[in-house]
Amino acid sequence: MAQTYQARFVQEGDSIDYTPVAAVAAGQVVVVGSHIGIAKTSIAAGVLGALAVRGLFDVVKANGAITLGSALYWDADGNPQGGTAGSGCLTTVSTDNTFAGFAAVAAAETDEVVRLNLIGVAAVTNTVHNDLTNVIADPGNAGAIPVTASGHVDLVTVGAETRTLAAPSNVGQLLLLSFKTKVGNCVVTAAAAINQTGNNTITLDTAADSILLAGIASGANKVWRVVYNDGCTLSTV
Repeated sequence: MAQTYQARFVQEGDSIDYTPVAAVAAGQVVVVGSHIGIAKTSIAAGVLGALAVRGLFDVVKANGAITLGSALYWDADGNPQGGTAGSGCLTTVSTDNTFAGFAAVAAAETDEVVRLNLIGVAAVTNTVHNDLTNVIADPGNAGAIPVTASGHVDLVTVGAETRTLAAPSNVGQLLLLSFKTKVGNCVVTAAAAINQTGNNTITLDTAADSILLAGIASGANKVWRVVYNDGCTLSTV
């Protein structure tokens, strides 16, 4: 057929067509690619139905307080507060979960649901802000800082301590190191240079010292590069 237009309006986009392999119950959250939809009515297996991808919904949540406007993610095997363990729930943790939208109302720690402003735009999960809100646990003295995902590490020392840092897992990965509590200095030694000068060691010697690293490609390898540095001393070992 000859081209007669570049685009043609179909609908507002509050819902999408969906034909499930297994029956979907009314109110069920369904992961579709990189975003979620919610069934307003039940859909039989193999029958064309629709999933809402925009709107306000009260959705089960994990234990924990949620502030107004917080980004929310669907954890498909999460444990809903007061519900069935492993059946799925909303959480503020982005790692390995699917972006759903934002909290339209604040929720207390033990509330069983949170009001979700469902957003049909999966790309929000790729913002720098959401990457860095992911909490990466401080491994402690002589420990290896996890590099499986972007996020931030709040370093705490009880004396002079060290950490090690392997190469990033992905190009574009972000890692924010900050000195939360200092008793002694913290020296982080990377597996390879983190700048063109060849420095591979980061010394944090004052509370609130911080450094942001980004993963880049260097030939066949992935290495860290300094995006910003506030107070950290860089050296070569």
